[in-house]
Amino acid sequence: MTTNQLQQNQSQPPAESNKQNSIVTKVAEKVQSMVANNQINIPENYSIVNAVQAAYFKLTEVDFKKKTALIDSATTESVAFSLQDMAIQALSVAKNQGYFIVYGDKMQFTRSYHGTQAVVKRMSGVKDIWANVIWKGETFDVEYNERGQLAFKAHKVDWKAATGNKDDIEGAYCIIERDDGVQFLTVMTMDEIKTSWSQSSMATVQNKYPQEMSKRTVINRAAKAFINTSDDSDLFIGAVNRTTENEFENERKEINPEYEIKKNANTETLDIQPEVIETPKVDIDVSTGEIISEPLVQPEPEPVASNGPGF
Repeated sequence: MTTNQLQQNQSQPPAESNKQNSIVTKVAEKVQSMVANNQINIPENYSIVNAVQAAYFKLTEVDFKKKTALIDSATTESVAFSLQDMAIQALSVAKNQGYFIVYGDKMQFTRSYHGTQAVVKRMSGVKDIWANVIWKGETFDVEYNERGQLAFKAHKVDWKAATGNKDDIEGAYCIIERDDGVQFLTVMTMDEIKTSWSQSSMATVQNKYPQEMSKRTVINRAAKAFINTSDDSDLFIGAVNRTTENEFENERKEINPEYEIKKNANTETLDIQPEVIETPKVDIDVSTGEIISEPLVQPEPEPVASNGPGF
């Protein structure tokens, strides 16, 4: 190789670097234009570029068990849209507020329950949101208030009842409180939670961490009902709903790559050239619609314990 050729090669950024810069730049510019046009509101302390870049780096980390990076299993366009959905909600994988899942060759961004809480708290008029699990042996009382709405009355906690066993959970509830003090209660029995779980491909995590996943499910249900009655931006609400809807049994007829692609495909086009990528195989139980071999998932741990999964 001649000196000129060596200098020329050294002056050119690697192809992977160009790919990263293209995706990060395009997504950041798109979301920033939404902010500039008053289509969405982003907190002042949220850096769109930093959040998208941090997420991109996570996607390029090699999973040593699967010997591949998550980003190599998805189309470039779906990667861009999943990053865009994350940024529109002003969330960050560095703060354990979400993670990415690939169905077929399409990537999706999924919020953790901490991410959902952050989204709801940023909505206009919301003061707080929290959730608890109801264990066997505990007393949980509700009543109808003067508006005819189900309202929280009391939860007598027995800390010894929190065994961590799924069979000892009777249900979970979530409360969203507005700035004016009005509270909105959502309650799910364990049977309802299990029905929701049966439509999900996250059975391993649900069985291992039933307490946290129960809270995640009821928080998402409460948030969905609350968000869809809000007057926040349609773009923001659309991004929130795309990353919520997989939690609910009535909104998924079956779980398979073709259904997910048709259901969640974003019709808007980003100017990013797609790559030809080999699609990983996904085994599905035809009787239940459950994904047997789990899709490529790279959740950033969100431990309640020191090394738990992303909830």
